[in-house]
Amino acid sequence: MSLRRALDGLPGDRVTESAVRQILEIMRLHPGETMDVVDVARRLERSEHDVSVVLLHLADASVLRRDGLGYRYERDRLLDLEVDRFMHRVQSHSVYVQSNVAKFRERFPGR
Repeated sequence: MSLRRALDGLPGDRVTESAVRQILEIMRLHPGETMDVVDVARRLERSEHDVSVVLLHLADASVLRRDGLGYRYERDRLLDLEVDRFMHRVQSHSVYVQSNVAKFRERFPGR
């Protein structure tokens, strides 16, 4: 099980990280519940293609379990720790970027 392995197979841009974060959040809210691609995409208001790519990588890295046509998250202490670290890193980076944008707008109004 390795979230890092799943992330290495995905683009490292902010949009993908945001999708991974949202998918992990929704899956962790419903541990043990099987959700298919359509259900996750509908809940997150994202395209089925984008969601399916992320879910596939998470399943291949054993972060999620494939259950028929769906995916489920099973609680595991080490995995939860790795996911928590990822969530904190993504959230910290988002706050940092938002802060820099706000500072830029203060410094250069009207741009």
